[in-house]
Amino acid sequence: MGNQMGIRLNGDDDDYESSDNELGFNVINFTVNAMDMELRTDYCAHELPVIRSKPDLAKFQGTDMYKEIQASSGVVSNPDDRWSLVRALQQRENGIASPHSSSFSKNQQRYISNQYIPNRKTTRLMSLDSKVFVTKFNRTGSKLLTACQDGFVRIYDGAKGTYHLLNRIRARDVEWSIIDADFSPNGQHFAYSTWSRSFFIMPVNGGEDDCQWVDVNGLPNHRLAIFSLRYSPLGDKIIGGSNDAMVLVTDIRTRTTQILRTHRTPGTDVNSVCYVHDKDPNVIIAGCDDGLLKVYDLRTSFRSRELSKSVASFIGHYDGVTYIDSRNDGYHVLSNSKDQSIKLWDMRQPSNLRNRSRARQRQMDLTVWDYRWNRVPREFYNPHKALEGDTSIMTFRGHRVSKTLLRAKFSPQEQTGQRFIYTGCATGRIIIYDVLTGKIKEAIEGHRNVIRDLDWHPERSEIVSGSWDTHVHLNTYSRSNANPPFKRAHSSDLDKRPLRRSRRLANRNVTPD
Repeated sequence: MGNQMGIRLNGDDDDYESSDNELGFNVINFTVNAMDMELRTDYCAHELPVIRSKPDLAKFQGTDMYKEIQASSGVVSNPDDRWSLVRALQQRENGIASPHSSSFSKNQQRYISNQYIPNRKTTRLMSLDSKVFVTKFNRTGSKLLTACQDGFVRIYDGAKGTYHLLNRIRARDVEWSIIDADFSPNGQHFAYSTWSRSFFIMPVNGGEDDCQWVDVNGLPNHRLAIFSLRYSPLGDKIIGGSNDAMVLVTDIRTRTTQILRTHRTPGTDVNSVCYVHDKDPNVIIAGCDDGLLKVYDLRTSFRSRELSKSVASFIGHYDGVTYIDSRNDGYHVLSNSKDQSIKLWDMRQPSNLRNRSRARQRQMDLTVWDYRWNRVPREFYNPHKALEGDTSIMTFRGHRVSKTLLRAKFSPQEQTGQRFIYTGCATGRIIIYDVLTGKIKEAIEGHRNVIRDLDWHPERSEIVSGSWDTHVHLNTYSRSNANPPFKRAHSSDLDKRPLRRSRRLANRNVTPD
């Protein structure tokens, strides 16, 4: 996460811890983070990357996921059949808007709600002392958790949108930062991970002395980092993605840990882990730093110490996976990657690993860079063709992934019908994609540094974002920031004809309401 630098001093300074090298220079050893060296200018002056090709919907439009999102978000399949609020109100008043209901149907409600998704920064909720790494709601949205590089976990009230501080807890063994955190299914506890060999578990209303930890045993004495963690749907286990090609599966009650090895040789980090469905505590998916996604069944995957057997693998990313989010239907997941793309996957369509050797060579040609401080290769934004063996059903491009493991997620099902995918961006923007078109719906400015994590409230049209600029923002809808309405694609021949003199005079006297 940093570089070692040596600085030649012209004089002595007792305030620094220094040592003499072979050349006789006085050298200071310290860690420099590339982000700390950037000038404090208007970060949103960095433009979004230019994507020349249009989103390819040919494969995605034939999937059941596309049709389900269309239906659940109230989008009609025929674009000429425009939704009318007046007609919907008439149907509601006549009792035919929704069967057995006097109100709009769920799909109609989502359609209306999707016209008012967040599009601007509303307010700065908090200004902290260090970079914000985690921003997450619990399942009901009643609590908001933020984890910061200053070593504190903060719990806020999210029930009514006031976001006042409920608890501030000092974390343990924070060598560099709190890397990830997750609420338990019942919302009473949370777990967090740091650059250490332990999972830490704490009650939401507790204090530092209430902390419990589970050490990862059976590993050689090397530095361990847990980049991603998740509670199991039953709340009895915690899974974590770690360095050296490991997925850690910890039983909270017995405090035992089993290890899944994603690769035969160490060195490939597991950047993200996720359960495929909230009702299935056995199937997980891991996103690796070589671009692979691997699915494991926890009932059968611990039979080998050298390499754990995966149920399925997915090829398609040119570079490492930074985050995975499940649609929670048991079939579809999305992955964000350092190759500057978000991909949708159908787990019923795994990749053929016979293409892995040729795909790996193609990756080697493009990935000679360090995403933490190097410029993104131009080939990532506009690749000439898909990676051989790519089985993804849709690809989204337009955001920038660099400096840290950025996260991308589905919008809430109950509120939006999962019509959108939203992600942080290295330009300091929140990027919201329309799943059905593949295009950017909103690009919300406000942060002055990379947005590592963000979360959409499960019941309200609000996105809370945490950035390395040390701020946490609340983002909502504003009519003044709304995109102007598109002109109707089909107009009558009468509208296209030039106006006669009498009609022009009549229109002059018409005043807007």
